[in-house]
Amino acid sequence: MKALLSILVLATAIGSTWLTTARAGVEPGDSLQITLRGVPADEQAKINGPYRVTQKGTLRLPFLDQRLPITGLNAEQIASAAESAYRNAGIYNTPAIEVEILSGDEQKPGPDIVSVGGQVNRAGQVPFRDGITLIQALQLAGDRNAFGGRNITIHRNGKAIPLDFRKPEHKNFPLRPNDAISVGRVGIMETDRG
Repeated sequence: MKALLSILVLATAIGSTWLTTARAGVEPGDSLQITLRGVPADEQAKINGPYRVTQKGTLRLPFLDQRLPITGLNAEQIASAAESAYRNAGIYNTPAIEVEILSGDEQKPGPDIVSVGGQVNRAGQVPFRDGITLIQALQLAGDRNAFGGRNITIHRNGKAIPLDFRKPEHKNFPLRPNDAISVGRVGIMETDRG
């Protein structure tokens, strides 16, 4: 009888812990602040920033083809899931991700951004606005630095879009919220950077 009573007490404790954890986890519409470490700074700039949990309870992260199901997970569990997803996709070998679940007034969604990295003068995030083009985003990041080449890649929803900065239509390429721009290094044979 004592053993049965002990098992019931233990089961009740586990059940109440599970319910508390489930309530403490994220829900659709919650806001998250994600910080990536363990990779070069220009790569961090492509990931770091605010995110919102979708109405389906998933999280869309740059470069990943699949959204992460995260409803009910706590910050540590979300970070672990994101690290595993990046490792399994072969994108980052040793990502260290920190997740902060924002609440109250912090939940207000931040402005849409575009991440700019690679060979630019000020890598980081620039504000997105309707109609912003590649050249405008690069100007907001202080333009390409002395090592910035003509080859530029836009990372959008897990896909890479290669552009040549010498082409006017590529300079005026329309951006979308959460695009990540990576400016390549000038090539040895490259004489015209555009």
